[in-house]
Amino acid sequence: MKKYFFILLLIITHLTGFSQTYKHVAIREINVFAKRPIEEIGLIRTTVDTLILKESINSSLADVLNETTSVFIKSEGRGAMATVSFRGTSPSHTEVLWNGISIKSPMLGQVDFSLIPISIIDDISLLYGASSIQSTSGALGGNVSLNNKPDWDNKISGKFLQAVGSYNTFNDFLQFNVGNKTIQSKTRIFNNYSKNNFKFLNKNIADIDPATGNYIYPLQENKNAEYLQYGLLQEVYARKKNITFSLKYWYQKTDRSLPRLNTYEGDDYSNINNQMDENHRLIGEIIRYGEKSKLNFHSALIAKDLDYYLKNYTGNGYDNAIFSKSNSLSSYNKLSYKYNYSDKTYFKISYSLNHHDVNTIDTVKNIGYDTRQTEHLSFFSWHQKFGNRFATSLILRKNFIDNKSIPIISFIGFDYLISKKQQLFLKGNIGKNYRHPTLNDMYWQPGGNPDLLPENGISSDISFNNKIKLNNLLLENKLGVFYSNINNWIIWLPSERGYWQPFNIKNVVSRGLEFQTKASFKIQKFLVKISANYALTKSINYGDKQKWGDDSYGKQLPYVPVHSENIFVSISRKGYSVSYIHNTYSDRFTTSSNIISSRDGLYPYFMNNLFIDKEIKIKKTYIDLQFKIFNLFNEEYCSVLGRPMPKRNFLFLIKLRF
Repeated sequence: MKKYFFILLLIITHLTGFSQTYKHVAIREINVFAKRPIEEIGLIRTTVDTLILKESINSSLADVLNETTSVFIKSEGRGAMATVSFRGTSPSHTEVLWNGISIKSPMLGQVDFSLIPISIIDDISLLYGASSIQSTSGALGGNVSLNNKPDWDNKISGKFLQAVGSYNTFNDFLQFNVGNKTIQSKTRIFNNYSKNNFKFLNKNIADIDPATGNYIYPLQENKNAEYLQYGLLQEVYARKKNITFSLKYWYQKTDRSLPRLNTYEGDDYSNINNQMDENHRLIGEIIRYGEKSKLNFHSALIAKDLDYYLKNYTGNGYDNAIFSKSNSLSSYNKLSYKYNYSDKTYFKISYSLNHHDVNTIDTVKNIGYDTRQTEHLSFFSWHQKFGNRFATSLILRKNFIDNKSIPIISFIGFDYLISKKQQLFLKGNIGKNYRHPTLNDMYWQPGGNPDLLPENGISSDISFNNKIKLNNLLLENKLGVFYSNINNWIIWLPSERGYWQPFNIKNVVSRGLEFQTKASFKIQKFLVKISANYALTKSINYGDKQKWGDDSYGKQLPYVPVHSENIFVSISRKGYSVSYIHNTYSDRFTTSSNIISSRDGLYPYFMNNLFIDKEIKIKKTYIDLQFKIFNLFNEEYCSVLGRPMPKRNFLFLIKLRF
């Protein structure tokens, strides 16, 4: 941990020195920055740039986070399941909030990020490590917040998008907004389809050339991989005097065929997989603003249906080997109160009551479970500024799950202004968090373990933030180190009973370094925007050797890259723009012992995308023409073992705005 801290000091000193040199040589420095929000004290947060959201309107949330943040996306393939890992933690340690409400599965405790279209999201932000305690509990890695918001200046506007791409890919999107100063309505409808039948060189299957002795790999098609996704988001906002009201309804259905692993050598009539997800999400919210206070109540209802089957041809037709149906109905209710005692003192309290009703069954084997869960969640935070340089925050949470008390969750953070002239801040925090086992962890048949203990972890961050404005240059740097120690980590392992079962292992220690920089400036008449992220992550298993084996102790967790980085560059002038996106991952181990062979290793890959855009204005209508090239240099790569990814492919998009 010490070496990371010294590296951090060295780099931030260099960056600050660079900004000073640049100032003295050429340009007069101007500092124009908004006051720091008092509720952000000690938090490590990043926000996805609105330009990136605009460029990626036809993409999924998984694609955007993969290309523009330091989190790791574990993707099962194009259009297939994608989960997020913060700082070497597991996907179940990541919370996802939609307008303040959790949308993760109460059964699995995860979210499939490939199912969330960017077109229906207005704002994306990420909280890392203990900072997530501000928004939720149990997110030992971090949380992703997705928000929608009204435009009170809008009268009537809209968007229409159509895209066509490789592998019979089609995207359609329609948005219509109407309203005035007191009421606003937004309607968004989307439809995405792809045959997804790209070709790939299968290096998991080979023949031997009798003449040379060399391996001959077959060129195969990604079969049984098509997907269809459609849905809508309806938003209504109203306000009168000091009261605002909002109602949001998000419906979505996804039908996906799941391709076989590329180790499969059977016929095309067996091992056929399909998954269908259908979701209804409804949120109502009322906010009353006082002179120094804010009273907020929101209530939500979320229904999830997931059907999965695996079938084989037996000679007399297709027979289901698995046909499972999973249903959940969740209600969320939260009352919160904020009070600004002064511009230096702020506190917030809240109480939440959540309930989950879950049923899952495999109709072939006639096994499953039916259960309910109730959560009582209380929250308190205090934020205090001392003078103009130093500020602290304290957050406490107390949860009861099915009348079982969870230990107090706590967070302490601080901000310190090192240099007002350089806008250089030191931020830090430490927090204690707990995550209750998921319903699948406790009740899945066979294998569920109701005796599991909650996971608990201590996380800490130290970060330097620097903002500089030099005439037409705006530069923002963030550099930090992190540490977390998670005990009772829950993991599914083979048991002596012949099936997989979850266990609590001793602990996992994750530590590392993160760097983020953003810059925007003009060169003659060209506007240039650059953002870059780098993460060094060591996530080490210190679990029970009897369960894991000696070879796994002290090793990097599977599928966690030590090094990851991405760069986004946009250059625009007179309606033309070119955007370049690059991201890199180092080796990822697929075994807990970190042994890499030609069959079970995931080697580093370097992904490059290029977007070319032209905007045309005709009276009050804007027409955007965009051409996208994915995997620009035709890389062969995969994110998950046995799951091929496409080589170079293309998409053409036309968008109308009025």
